[in-house]
Amino acid sequence: MIAVAGLLFAVTIAQDVALRPSCDGSDAAAGKIPAGTQVEIRFAVSDGSNCYKIAATVDGKPVLGYVDGSALTDTKSFDEQRRGGASLDGIGQSQALAEHLNERAGDPAPLLNTHQPAKALEQIEQMLKNNPRDAKLLALASVAAYQSDDLRRAAGYCRDALALTDDGQTAGFCRTVERESREDKSGEKLMGMRVALRYEGQTLPADVARSMVAILDEEFGRISEQLGCVAEERITAIVQSRDAYLKTTNAAEWSGGQYDGRIHVSMWEGKQLDAGTRRTLAHEMVHACLANIGRFPSWLHEGLAQKLSGDTLSAAARADLQDKIRDGAIPKLENLGQNWSHMNAQNARLAYNLALAAADALVENYANVGLRNMLRNPEMLGPATAGVDKALGF
Repeated sequence: MIAVAGLLFAVTIAQDVALRPSCDGSDAAAGKIPAGTQVEIRFAVSDGSNCYKIAATVDGKPVLGYVDGSALTDTKSFDEQRRGGASLDGIGQSQALAEHLNERAGDPAPLLNTHQPAKALEQIEQMLKNNPRDAKLLALASVAAYQSDDLRRAAGYCRDALALTDDGQTAGFCRTVERESREDKSGEKLMGMRVALRYEGQTLPADVARSMVAILDEEFGRISEQLGCVAEERITAIVQSRDAYLKTTNAAEWSGGQYDGRIHVSMWEGKQLDAGTRRTLAHEMVHACLANIGRFPSWLHEGLAQKLSGDTLSAAARADLQDKIRDGAIPKLENLGQNWSHMNAQNARLAYNLALAAADALVENYANVGLRNMLRNPEMLGPATAGVDKALGF
């Protein structure tokens, strides 16, 4: 999954509210959160229900569940900052900030656009020697350090930038850096030919980590051959316990992997590598490869990530899609939203099935053109999308 780098945004409960295990109002309440309690919004459910997943402390005990948005004091700020962050087009929240800041010629943000954050950071730090109180350069340095997976340095540059600017997008990004620095416990590192793996030693045994590096290198070679991507710098992959993964990425609970400029993978403690884990690694590597080539719509990202990692669409799922397309219950590909990370499980399953069906049709109908050629010539994608829509029955 390629996803928004979400914010753990703190708000207050405006009135006593029931805490439920889901957004279904008929579910029995798991407890009550009193008015005045500070909560953290984990994500908003994107089904129009005005429902939010929150975390809080009540009577000294941590609680986690769903509440109606009407009971929260500041969902507007949360929604605005979420929209101001990343979108699912291969560009993360950090990249969005780089573009927001990149207004004057000579800035090193273009190196961030080509996924060379270490080189960009080197250039920015040289520029900071002459302009140590340039808030824009400090913010760019925090982005480059974050994309280089140096959270401590990113946090330091964030503090320096925020002392000089009240830019809202910079502040939102720095909250993400702070949250990840606080929650991420993965400190062990291994280097491969194409990847740099950071992992939790308690979650991932060293021998499994070494095997994972080898798999990531192999998958990069296979996928880059099919898509034509290159990596000027190593791709960072982060493997975490389930709890740390959800806290640092703010991913939906149905998510097992995510790409936000770095690959994130959730592993159960003691779990060995299996076919499912390899598919997850391949899936996120497709996102990394596509992001290194350019910007593409979410359906293409998710469709190719599934297809090239070996997923297939069952006959029942394909028939269900055809029924929904015929009934007008699904939008055309070009009208699909970019942000899938806050979908509930049911809507996510449908969106991913549609994306996989579209990828199947794309590969089948445009085999003579070739994926590599199409990705390198984005003007071809519009007509191809219309052709895929037609093949799907829209």
